[in-house]
Amino acid sequence: MIISSYQKSLWVRNALLVLCSIAVVAVLVKVGLGYKKVNLYKQAQAYYSSHDLIKAEELFAKADEITVLSYGDEQWNSLMHGLTATRQELESIQLQARSAISENQDAQVLETYELYQNMRKSNKQPGEQTAFFEQLSSHLGIEKEWADYYHRALQAAKDQSKANLAQHSYENETFIRTLVTIPDEYFGGAKQKQSELADLFQEYEKTKLRTLTASAPFDEVVARTAKSLRMYREIGVKADWLLTGLERFAQSEINLSIRQKDLSAFISQSIAYRKIEDVLPRDSAVLAAITRHLESRVNQAEQYIQSRQFSKAIELYQELNALMDTGALIATAEESWLAHDPTRLLHEKYPDKKFRSVLSGTARWGAQVYAFGLEESEQRLSFAAKKEDDSLTYLEVGLENVDMKSAKVSISDKLGEKDAPLIMIEADGKERPFSYIGLLPALSENVIHKRFSIEADEFSIVDSTHILIKNAVGKGEQEFASFILDETGLVYDQKIADIEEATTPEESGENEYPPDLPPDSQTEQNGRKPHQITVYAGPGEEYEKIGQISSDTSIQVVTDLNGWYQIQVNGKEGWIHAPQPAP
Repeated sequence: MIISSYQKSLWVRNALLVLCSIAVVAVLVKVGLGYKKVNLYKQAQAYYSSHDLIKAEELFAKADEITVLSYGDEQWNSLMHGLTATRQELESIQLQARSAISENQDAQVLETYELYQNMRKSNKQPGEQTAFFEQLSSHLGIEKEWADYYHRALQAAKDQSKANLAQHSYENETFIRTLVTIPDEYFGGAKQKQSELADLFQEYEKTKLRTLTASAPFDEVVARTAKSLRMYREIGVKADWLLTGLERFAQSEINLSIRQKDLSAFISQSIAYRKIEDVLPRDSAVLAAITRHLESRVNQAEQYIQSRQFSKAIELYQELNALMDTGALIATAEESWLAHDPTRLLHEKYPDKKFRSVLSGTARWGAQVYAFGLEESEQRLSFAAKKEDDSLTYLEVGLENVDMKSAKVSISDKLGEKDAPLIMIEADGKERPFSYIGLLPALSENVIHKRFSIEADEFSIVDSTHILIKNAVGKGEQEFASFILDETGLVYDQKIADIEEATTPEESGENEYPPDLPPDSQTEQNGRKPHQITVYAGPGEEYEKIGQISSDTSIQVVTDLNGWYQIQVNGKEGWIHAPQPAP
């Protein structure tokens, strides 16, 4: 479609008319708003002049929202803007306070109350600002809302305190924090509040403590009271009276456990009390009493060790470990026990086995202490040692062809080296009256070497390498012959004499028993006269003397320990010193 020039001019004219109309309307609106602003402004000034500051600020705020023109005195405008800011801040505080009050959030209510009070202090100077603040506060009713809330909260807190005591239920104690957050003026001032709350809290906590001590276990009383002490410290309330009551109660209970010698109760009470050290004074009498008694029990354990009651000492240390680290003390006691009685090595490793002819000692075969013995049911010799590096070694050697019922074990003082002698086993033989076995523990190799095994009528050691054997099975039969002990075992050396011509060891005055064993025959060797040997209750002259035996008495050696023998005579046990030659 073709648009004519006339149509174009018509459109332009209409557009201009619309624009003009809009401009006229805008001018009229601006004039109207300006007139309204001026009118509101003048009304605000009128209210201001009549000291109705709330209405004046309200109208000024409406006028100030109209921004089509600036109007009025700048100084007065600045004053009124300050009032508007005060109104907006107060309204914001009121909204926050109402929200906190509706949700019973004591801390937030107090926060808004303090904001209000700080704002009030900043408006203490005489003038329109202070007057406006007072008028607006009254108009909003903000103080009444706080007053109503705090009066209700105060009464509810007191009621909750009484209900807890009456019902002996102390789970809900929020009233304590509520009372602390209530402003001083609702108690009549700071001193009145402090006095009233101190009386209320003391009555509540002392009654609560009496109830708990009468019905609750020690650890619960301590834990609950400590919780209260932490709360009072957190909210800034001094509660020394409660701490004093707790100390008095704990001291009484712990002293009772000490008097009754109830170590288990003492330990559990001490653990519970040490858990609350954060609320206790540094000079706590109860903590000091716990430390003193703990030291006395450690001393008691040391006395057990000195009197050789090692199991009691270790048991006591283990109990005390709940209060202190007794690991090192237990290890020391174990070492002392082991040094005193190395046979523990065997009994701890083989608690279900029964050993006999057990021997023990120190400083042999590279061991600090050692013990070995015969286990009859399994036909073997078991050997246990604590090596120089404190490690433990356990060795076994089978004795399948040995008559275990007659077998006896000894340590030779001639065969082998001084610190690595041979272990000798003598038993009834099958082809000869006796069988003899020589064993050498090699701890570095974790093995026991069998150096020799032989049956014969008699076996007599000359020196570390030469042995006289009567009527040996095999080479040396019907001879009194000399054998040499080398790396391969016993090697036949030469015949000394035929059996018919040989002089027996008894006839030549030599003792067939190794000198480190006591005699076990009915008569003394070499024709010596019998003499008396003192028998002790333990392996040392510090033990009680329990009797004497004659050197020709038949005895059974149970074990040896550092130069002492544990013996059995007529079914009774005792200890004798390694026998010396008779006078």
